[in-house]
Amino acid sequence: MHKQFAAGDLTTPEVVANPYPAYEALRAQSPLPGYADWPPGTVPGRDAPLKAWALLKHAHVQAAARDPATFSSANFQQGTGAPTLMLVNHDDPEHAKLRRIVVKAFTPKRVRELRPAIEAVVRDLLSKLPAGEFDGVSALCAGLPARLMVHLLGLPADLTERFQRWSNAFMLSADLSAEDRDTSNREMVGYFMQTVAERAARLASGEAPNDDLIDALLIAESEGQKLSTDEVWRFCFTLVVAGSETTMYFAANCLQTLAARPEVWAELKADRTKIGRFLNETLRLTGPPQRLFRQVMRDVEIGGRTITKGEWVALFFASANHDPEVFPEPATFRLDRENAGQHMSFGQGIHYCLGAPLASLEVECLISGLLDGYAGLRPGVAPPVPQTATLLQHSCTSIPLILEPLQMTLEERNIAMVKEVFVRFGAGDVPAILELLDDDVVIDFYGPSTIPYAGHYETGSAARRFFETVLASVDIHQFDAEEFIASGDKVVVTGHLRLTARATGGSIESDFVHVITVRDGKWLHFRDFMNTVEADKAFRG
Repeated sequence: MHKQFAAGDLTTPEVVANPYPAYEALRAQSPLPGYADWPPGTVPGRDAPLKAWALLKHAHVQAAARDPATFSSANFQQGTGAPTLMLVNHDDPEHAKLRRIVVKAFTPKRVRELRPAIEAVVRDLLSKLPAGEFDGVSALCAGLPARLMVHLLGLPADLTERFQRWSNAFMLSADLSAEDRDTSNREMVGYFMQTVAERAARLASGEAPNDDLIDALLIAESEGQKLSTDEVWRFCFTLVVAGSETTMYFAANCLQTLAARPEVWAELKADRTKIGRFLNETLRLTGPPQRLFRQVMRDVEIGGRTITKGEWVALFFASANHDPEVFPEPATFRLDRENAGQHMSFGQGIHYCLGAPLASLEVECLISGLLDGYAGLRPGVAPPVPQTATLLQHSCTSIPLILEPLQMTLEERNIAMVKEVFVRFGAGDVPAILELLDDDVVIDFYGPSTIPYAGHYETGSAARRFFETVLASVDIHQFDAEEFIASGDKVVVTGHLRLTARATGGSIESDFVHVITVRDGKWLHFRDFMNTVEADKAFRG
């Protein structure tokens, strides 16, 4: 027999910690009157909660999400001191206009090009894990999106902790007094207003734009229209509060799922192409975003009930994700679920989350890093601590975990280390490369002196000069290491590359062979063989 629930129970800590039994019990009553809760950015204790009808069936949530003319998101923070969110609080035609401009700056290409930076953050976070049990949320999941937001916006690295604090306060998951929450919101808004104003003034003075998202937003243009500085700073803080908080909990829920299901870990380890399926099914089963508000702009009938103009509805995306009419056996995790990608955790319609590709890429890189470096993941001894402050997000504030180390042969360890150097080279991170070179390293690149980096190099300082010269001399379009063969202390790498000589614009395309001698897990001798005739031609012009 199901436990009895009422609309008012949806805000209790018990239900926030595990809302799915309540959704199951209440779904048949959708739309359900009597729900009241706070939107993001508001201040409980100062602002009144919104009273709304709860939409809990997939069909009801989907219909509302696809009809923004009837179900408006433009004003759910009305009468509060909450700063307006960019795009989230806009309806068409304003929403369409703003989104057309934003996507000129926040492009799929910009997101894809973040992969090396994301992988570098993941490596750094993993390298700092303590031995034994650790908290997956604080050690891995919190820092990853906050550090990426700082990088994406071109802001100082020491802002990471403030980004986390600001997003926790704005999204209501932090247990703060009304005064402290209001102070945090004001501090965040003040920072972005000032930063964007300074950037706009610098660009207006004729300085070249930086290669970051803030400057890209300031110069983006569509159909002769640009964003105002007010719109730019609002987009920046929207990206921070939504991206940092939601991605943190998305990653946390994925780690908790992997730790509880060793068979899924094994499947992903054997076939990385299944990571996308894993992300979708985790988002469906335990997606962090639970609900958002909409205001009804005309009398409308839903599920046999009439909701009148001016009333509010709460779209429970997470309940829709568990509707058995769309997802059979909704409480069961199934990696082979064919329609898992139809989850609504990123929203639907015009308000589908613009940052969804970035969030998915971040979590994909984290999972890949764990699969690369460890044999398994299991729950720690201490129990997870659920987030109980708000139904805006569903996850845990602490998830104790234990990673099982890989049992690798000498050859496997050497190949893994060589691959890591290739990753760092692809990211252009010379200091990180040098960490994996022996103090007595020797590098031989065979070719004529017209190739700027050809020659014999000994010791770390010379190796630095070699890698810096390579990266300064060519633009790398393709550098694919295709096969790694190890025997004892030797690793042979074969692959293909395409480069452009910066000095002349000449093209270089060649297969390559690298022969690497390893000592104590570091490169001792590196020999590079490629078509130096092609390189010579390119550098001669």
